[in-house]
Amino acid sequence: MPDSLPIDLGRYSVFTPPDPFEDHVGPFYFKISGDARAAGSVHCVLPTQPRHANYAGGVHGGLTLTFADYALCLVAGRAADGGTNSSFALTVSIAVEFLDAGRIGPPLEASGEPLQVTGRLAFARGRITQEGRTIALWSGVCRHVARAKAMERKEVAAATAPAILPQTVPAGFELLSNASVYSRHIGPSHARQESDGATLVQPTLPHMCNSGGALHGGYMMSFADSAVTRAAGLTTGLAPSTVAFAAEFLSSGNPRSPLTTRVEVPRHGKSLAFVRGLLEQDGRKLLSYSATIKLRPRA
Repeated sequence: MPDSLPIDLGRYSVFTPPDPFEDHVGPFYFKISGDARAAGSVHCVLPTQPRHANYAGGVHGGLTLTFADYALCLVAGRAADGGTNSSFALTVSIAVEFLDAGRIGPPLEASGEPLQVTGRLAFARGRITQEGRTIALWSGVCRHVARAKAMERKEVAAATAPAILPQTVPAGFELLSNASVYSRHIGPSHARQESDGATLVQPTLPHMCNSGGALHGGYMMSFADSAVTRAAGLTTGLAPSTVAFAAEFLSSGNPRSPLTTRVEVPRHGKSLAFVRGLLEQDGRKLLSYSATIKLRPRA
């Protein structure tokens, strides 16, 4: 961590109980000041590291999506439980607009505004900044449940889960040896070009889970972001970068079998591509997503 970091992380906390995916790609930090139900009371920090880089050497879009998901769950979840950490926030839907590129070195920061809390849902919006520049805007909806109940479900699921078997990738898929630094840090993935996009497969690993034992929403969006840029690049022959991403979480996944995502590129021009995809595991639909991709000539 750079010595010149102008944020005293000693005043911040790391989420408890431990979250495997956030610990793997982070650490992520947060601080609550005053009433957790008030706008701006939750401040999140992510020190950027070389392992967070995309092809161009900047912050990978999947990491930005993960940080937006983290901020949404902190802002919405703490608004739901008043800052007591007694509720477990699960993302239902999220939308992120990328306004500027993040750099490796300075930390990313996020804050937000709780909009409404109901008996089961919490709504919030906010922004991600770096050195005063707004990098991205986010908004979303979380489902909040009692943390004790969520942890009890985790223990029951772990006790009754079948043994983890070796995971195989279907024939016809090529290992992405030229994946970005961030994508390689998460785990190996395999791709197959389609006539209108691409299909990607990624074996799952324990570090891809959240604190509840299910696949982390930020992980699934990281995989989806890598998939949309790969599909847009293969389809157009141009260099892609994500400018908008929206996702709906349909079901939870587990680290016992590979994820598969089919990405379609139904429309593209010389500067933009519009893509959509569905992430599945063992035939179950986990994540529906769409993205707008900026295109530029390859260097």
